[in-house]
Amino acid sequence: MFLSTPPSALRAASARPWLSISSGVALRQRWFSTSPTNRAGNIITFGETSSPELAELLDSFRQKVILPSYLAGEQRKKIYKAKLKHILQNDPITMEIDGVVHKFRHLNQMQDLPNTHGSWTSALALMKTLADFQNVQPLLEGCMRDRRRVSPDMHVKIIRRAALHDSLEVVMDCVRAVQRTGFKLDRSEIINELLVCLQWPAISSGWNAGKTKTALRQIQLVLDILESDKSHMPKDITVGAFRFYQDPQVLAARLHMAAARAVYHQDGKDVDGKVTKYAEEIVALWPEGNGLLDLQPDASYADRWKMKYLLHRNTYLWLASPVLNGLMLAAQVVDPGLAMQLQNRADMVDAEVKTALSAPERVKSGKAENMYQALFNPQAKEEVEEEAA
Repeated sequence: MFLSTPPSALRAASARPWLSISSGVALRQRWFSTSPTNRAGNIITFGETSSPELAELLDSFRQKVILPSYLAGEQRKKIYKAKLKHILQNDPITMEIDGVVHKFRHLNQMQDLPNTHGSWTSALALMKTLADFQNVQPLLEGCMRDRRRVSPDMHVKIIRRAALHDSLEVVMDCVRAVQRTGFKLDRSEIINELLVCLQWPAISSGWNAGKTKTALRQIQLVLDILESDKSHMPKDITVGAFRFYQDPQVLAARLHMAAARAVYHQDGKDVDGKVTKYAEEIVALWPEGNGLLDLQPDASYADRWKMKYLLHRNTYLWLASPVLNGLMLAAQVVDPGLAMQLQNRADMVDAEVKTALSAPERVKSGKAENMYQALFNPQAKEEVEEEAA
């Protein structure tokens, strides 16, 4: 004979409204079941890693942050309630993922949940391989799901670390998937760091034809995104004197790679007219007699959301050296009148670059100096590398 719900179970449910009641049979088996098993699909997962330390860090973030984000709102609130700690210890909320049942017990939001900034800092420090960096996108998606803010400064660090380990393709994937990753090109520093890092493989290779062509294609993609993808639309607080897709500093990346192709791989000829087109566009936007630092109003350089980053001497040298080289290379390709206009801007930037080089507070080694030497003194760069080897 089928038994009715035991009175003790009804009393328990009445006293604890968060407990579910399904049937007498179920209650006789588990009177304090907090929920039926949830089933979730398309759950964010991490891939292979090069170290157990990174795997452990990512798994902890997944278990404590990402997976709970798939629980229904009321269920998720329960795992953070201190008064339910002992009940959930014996009777956890469950969710089935790919045939595996995951159990959720109490989490102290102050003590048990990983810090976003700390998790990213530790994860990036451990990432060494392309496979490692392929975990950046799911980690960003996990933060988006949990409404955790990943700072623009961290986005810059992601670009730098990925570039250091030849994994910028991962960053481009995150940019394209902005609605899931939150990786927006909405700040000058993020955009220009990405553009310079995209150029570095071509520069450091001594202008390998394939790498130069690839850099030009990737830069054009970034410019297309800036102009047409509303998901990357910046807030007014981050925009300076130009919309980013019209900023001469941004456009200089494309001119640099197009001019390098013409000089090094097309016998110094503007075969398709693109160097001239890009040069005319920049000259129209860049006032004569102005350096790179003159393009923005003074107030922008006091604003951390806008151009303040460019006042750091090493940062300026790293980002401005390709701009200067692009102007100089393009001047070798276009007609004399346009070449004179480019040279005028180049002279102004050259003065700023030399000031940055001689600044006593500048760190006299590292990637900024490597960039300058690779562009303007490649023989010295090779000698330094030989001595280091």
